[in-house]
Amino acid sequence: MPKSFPVKRSPVRLLLWLNLLMMSVALFGLALLPPQGSSLGGRLGARSVIVIPRPFGPDAATIVAQAQGVLMRSGIAGAMLARGDAPDFIVRLYAHGALMVLDGKVLQGCAS
Repeated sequence: MPKSFPVKRSPVRLLLWLNLLMMSVALFGLALLPPQGSSLGGRLGARSVIVIPRPFGPDAATIVAQAQGVLMRSGIAGAMLARGDAPDFIVRLYAHGALMVLDGKVLQGCAS
C-alpha cells in the first residue's frame, strides 16, 4: 500500500484568502455605516436616503412613514428613496425595521 503524504498548503495562498476576507468585511462594514449628515455626525437638515427593508419585515413605505419621513421614489426589490428632517431620522429607520440605509445623494437627481 502506498504511503500518503500530508498535503502542505502554501502560506502565500492562505495570506491571499485572509486578505480577501478582510477586504470583504471592511467593504461590507462601510456599506452599513449611516450616510453623512445622519445624527451620528454630520450636517443638520433634511437628508435623502435609500431605505432597504428586511425580507420578512414591514415594507419600506411603512418604515419611512413610521420614522416620520417622506417617500420620494420607489425602487427595485422594495427599496425606496426617502427624505427626513428629523436629526435622528436614520436611527428611526433602523428602529422601525430597515435592513440597510444608504446615502441617497446618488439617486436624488433622478427623483426630481
